[in-house]
Amino acid sequence: MKNGKLNFDAIMDSVLGLITQQKNKVDEHHQRMLKQAEKMGTQDGSLNLPRVEDPQPSPHEGMLKHEYQKFIAELWKKGKPYLDGPHLEFKTQVEKLEDLEKNKKELLEGELTLLDKKKIDDDKFIQQDFEIKKLEVDNYEKVVQRDYLTAKSELEDVQERTGRMAPIIHFKSMFLYVLLLIGIGLCEVPLNMQIFQKFGEAFFITVIMASSLAISIPVLAHFSGVFIKQRKEKKEFLYFGILCVLLFLVFNFGVSIFRAYVLAENIGEESSYLNIVIFTCLNLILFVIGVLAAYFSHDESYELEHAHAKFTKEKSAYDKEKLGIQNKMKGLESEKNTRLQERNEKYSTERKEILNMKDVLVADRNRAAKLYDELLNAFIALEAMVDSGYRIAVEKYRASNLTHRKNHLSPQSWGNGIPSLDLKFEKKEELDPN
Repeated sequence: MKNGKLNFDAIMDSVLGLITQQKNKVDEHHQRMLKQAEKMGTQDGSLNLPRVEDPQPSPHEGMLKHEYQKFIAELWKKGKPYLDGPHLEFKTQVEKLEDLEKNKKELLEGELTLLDKKKIDDDKFIQQDFEIKKLEVDNYEKVVQRDYLTAKSELEDVQERTGRMAPIIHFKSMFLYVLLLIGIGLCEVPLNMQIFQKFGEAFFITVIMASSLAISIPVLAHFSGVFIKQRKEKKEFLYFGILCVLLFLVFNFGVSIFRAYVLAENIGEESSYLNIVIFTCLNLILFVIGVLAAYFSHDESYELEHAHAKFTKEKSAYDKEKLGIQNKMKGLESEKNTRLQERNEKYSTERKEILNMKDVLVADRNRAAKLYDELLNAFIALEAMVDSGYRIAVEKYRASNLTHRKNHLSPQSWGNGIPSLDLKFEKKEELDPN
């Protein structure tokens, strides 16, 4: 059934499949029965059975009838349910036509009322389904928006305290800034390699020790520049900055003395103050470059800089999510409008069918009758095929029997012809004989 009506194509496809299957089975069985009929005819004929005076067919001939009758029963069992559907549909449409003739006005008004109520319920369901999905999207947006609003609120508080809307950063590229600090560290590696080679360690250990020492200058330069830049907002940063500078000076002076000593030893001279000053100034230049880079890469307000960076990050993430949410909302709106449009079109079609109910009922009745008759004729044809095979098998049996009889006389029972099978579909009448 489809929308309360029979699916003609589906039923016919199913029945054609059944008939093809049964036809193949009948062909296979018929070939076996022909061989068996000939064998049984030869066997009975050589014994002159049935006797000439016997009024009844032989048991073997009765067995042939029984075997073919089983096919008729099987076909009836499998095929009758296919006829019941169209037959019931035909009777239903006939009853509806009779009721329509008696109570046309009341039936039309009742059908239209039910249809209108169903349309209202369907429209309400579509709207409710849309509201539920929209609420899910709204809740998701609130979750996504929460971090953004928190970051925005924190930034506004800091802006109010500092009196500035955005941090002032002169060296804006963080990538170049990090690259500069790495370059400062790399400049230290070759100089430190010579120092640590004095310890006589393996090469990779010397590289690790030299690299570890080279990290200290960019790190101290970074924190020194940041602490100096943001000393006004956080007073403790001033002391931290002084501490970092002092650490560098002590570290730089000690390493410079060691480098001068190593250099003098390699060239066979005594260490001089000039070499110490040169090494100290080289490291000092790199350190000052790192401090200046850190100074101009940060704002004087630690809170404003970090609050603004956090806000920018959350806003970017929220804007990206919001675009997806907006597209999803447009998709929901489009889906709702499409469903409403399809429902309206279906409503218009059903309303026209109700107003033309008699024509629809007549068409459905005729359609059911046509389907029933086509199915019935298909089963009748298959049933006739089984009956024809049965008669051929009996004739084969009798021909073989007569050939092998000593007297070559036909039994009396053969004069009555071949007993008929009990055909089921043949007894059914068509619903539309025309």
